[in-house]
Amino acid sequence: MQRTSADGVTVLWTPAPTPGPLTAQLTFGTGIRDETAPTLGVTRVIEGLAMSEAGNRPHAYSSNLRDDLIEFTAKGTPEDVTGFLLTLCRALSDLPLHHTGHVTSALAGFAAQSTPNHPAAPLRARYGPHAAGLISHEHPGSYAALTPETVRAHAAARFTRGNAVLVLDGPPPPGLALPLPDGPPPRRTTPRTRAHVSGTWQRRPLDTVSLLLTCDASDAAATMAQLVLRRRVERAVHCTADTGAHWFLRDQDTLDRVLVVHPRPGRARETAVTLWQETLRLTRKGPAQAELDALTDDIRSEAGPLWGPRRPLERAVLAEHFAIPYLDDDTLFKNHAAVTPQAVRTYLEHALRDAVLVVPHRTELHLRTPNGTLLPNSDCWHPHGSRPPTPGTRHRMNPLRRAVTRRSHHGEYVLTPWGIVVRDAHRDEHDIRFDEIALLRHEGPGRVVLTGCGCEMHLHPDQVAHGERLIAALDAAVPAHLVHTAP
Repeated sequence: MQRTSADGVTVLWTPAPTPGPLTAQLTFGTGIRDETAPTLGVTRVIEGLAMSEAGNRPHAYSSNLRDDLIEFTAKGTPEDVTGFLLTLCRALSDLPLHHTGHVTSALAGFAAQSTPNHPAAPLRARYGPHAAGLISHEHPGSYAALTPETVRAHAAARFTRGNAVLVLDGPPPPGLALPLPDGPPPRRTTPRTRAHVSGTWQRRPLDTVSLLLTCDASDAAATMAQLVLRRRVERAVHCTADTGAHWFLRDQDTLDRVLVVHPRPGRARETAVTLWQETLRLTRKGPAQAELDALTDDIRSEAGPLWGPRRPLERAVLAEHFAIPYLDDDTLFKNHAAVTPQAVRTYLEHALRDAVLVVPHRTELHLRTPNGTLLPNSDCWHPHGSRPPTPGTRHRMNPLRRAVTRRSHHGEYVLTPWGIVVRDAHRDEHDIRFDEIALLRHEGPGRVVLTGCGCEMHLHPDQVAHGERLIAALDAAVPAHLVHTAP
């Protein structure tokens, strides 16, 4: 792997194995997790505006937005590639903001068709609507609220030469120019973990069962543990559910690993129990050496997934952007081949302390921790009887609405000095603390609140008696920069 620079941008390249088209990938170390709830979608808007300037070209080109990176790729002759990169960098330096409305309208339509079962959805339980917890929060209304000023400010901070890396599968072509604005890489901090979530299980509005574990970024034992667990679960459920292993960067030292299982209808509880029991079994006894050997053979033959990206250049890009130690292929393989059953056990014993098991709504579980105690539930709804009823001003459903509404849908709100409590027909409660609200959307006279736990609560003044007082309390408590108004 060779290293050089162009216009202050780091360039990584390897000699092409055979003559052919040149492939270039310009990456920026920013993604969805670097947005906030009020600016959610801004990186995708920047992507759309920049790509709109590419026009019709005789070669292949594309872009891809990830949780931690955005990639712009072109493949063609050296002249094709240099032309595309020059156009792209000029567009990023001076975005065609007059197209913002068109791009946001198109993206809003795409978001309305997206599925909620994103593999990052369990990260909502850990972080709420912040950092990696934002990844699965795409909403059509987010794009309409983005102004050209917001888009310009985000691009100026994130799309700079200090935050860019160019990867080539051949030597840099003559005339390569990357005229990006000057600026350092943005500082990324470790996201704040929500209180009382680590080492719990939780229900979320999903159709999947997920186990979230944390590990050191270069921990080969964690990789092998996840892969062994995935194979065991696939065998245990007799191929009645698909599984997926994913990883997300928490910071330069840490990964959040998510094992996702898609159960068949009515099998969510059975699948969750199987996933947890197999995890405990692997923690207590460790994997068989034969299981590790089989995975090592797959890695050697490139048939099985590794810690993350397979190509050395992909790993080098992450090392450049996020200061993750770079490992070449030989070192990476040796690290995985050296993993022992005891190393897997040791990793899992530590990881289960802050694990989060996420299951679909209405799934009842009674699971045990490795030491035999009951695995706590961390749902954001507090069951009736688990705490005293919250005192405050009650806003009950008006009599006419109660008469025409099913009893199971009856509910009320309690207004307190610190927030609003939603109380359902079973007397279960959900807190909406004013100081934890991540976003407030105005939808006519009603409001949609993105709470600190990542739930969306819909409040309308007609739902309860004197509902306009609830709306007034919300509007007075939430700062203007956290407010979106539907067009």
